[in-house]
Amino acid sequence: MTSKQYLTYKLADTLKQTCKIENSLFKEYGVKRGLRNEDGSGVLVGLTQIGNVVGYERTPEGKLKPIPGKLFYRGYDLEDLVHAVIKEKRCGFEEITYLLLSGSLPDKDELGQFRELLYEKNAAHP
Repeated sequence: MTSKQYLTYKLADTLKQTCKIENSLFKEYGVKRGLRNEDGSGVLVGLTQIGNVVGYERTPEGKLKPIPGKLFYRGYDLEDLVHAVIKEKRCGFEEITYLLLSGSLPDKDELGQFRELLYEKNAAHP
């Protein structure tokens, strides 16, 4: 098995675990199967554990205080990810894609193999 094949199987296996939504959460949050509510609105992003949007903070008194919205991917603040990419003057597309798929940021070898896999598949389907 090649390293690219291994990475493909590893990502597929990881996706089964990191993208699973517990059945009890559908009822708890009133989410319908297919990730749509009856009114057509989408599922809460935080329910999928892929992303989360935070638009408020709780004050010490327990009240909600609106804040500029923050987007998190797999627990990482998107602003932090973007600032790191800009600071290092690199493209972060593959790294963020890997994070969304697997639930963790790739190490150097995983990122290299993932890039090869993406480029190989892209070249095969122009």
